[in-house]
Amino acid sequence: MIPCPACGEELDVITAIYDTPYFGKLLITSISCKCGFRHSDSFSAEIKDPVRFTLKISEKTLFAKVVRSTSGTIRIPELGLALEPGPASQGFITNVEGVLVRFIDIVETARRWNSGDEEAVKRCDFILEKLKKAMDGSETLTLILEDPHGNSAIIDDSVFVEKMSEIEAKSLKSGLSIIDIAGRDFLSEELEKKEFREKK
Repeated sequence: MIPCPACGEELDVITAIYDTPYFGKLLITSISCKCGFRHSDSFSAEIKDPVRFTLKISEKTLFAKVVRSTSGTIRIPELGLALEPGPASQGFITNVEGVLVRFIDIVETARRWNSGDEEAVKRCDFILEKLKKAMDGSETLTLILEDPHGNSAIIDDSVFVEKMSEIEAKSLKSGLSIIDIAGRDFLSEELEKKEFREKK
């Protein structure tokens, strides 16, 4: 018996495995209760070789497809940005432009959280300028997608794909989603206080 977190009665649990494009086999779970409580989630049911995709962001690659599973980490190394998986992370399919928009939203949030820190605000403004220039094709950045379970991908003719070593795969972070801006840890306290989790 699994008790309902809202009323304590027994939950109805439904599970199924679906074979999906890009994400492979997914375990879909749905739980519900007579009181109205409902929750659903999906998890990858496959583990493949750890993989890294590297793509130069340019006007030509803005619409390259990006498939990020719940275990994927996305990096833009020139700006020190990393979007890491956490307990509430979800897989998504977008394009390079969509990834840039996600980072812009996150950095704008970080800027608001650190509005009293002049150095942090300047750093955020610098990153925002670079991201927006990348979106209009006037700045070349690198997009790296790493997945220890091999369920993520960047789909483009110019992408460089390589198998990661086990040591590299084990070094990938998990847990709370944290945005580290150029190695400067000025966001850590705010992220912990607000229990920041990836919502997109």
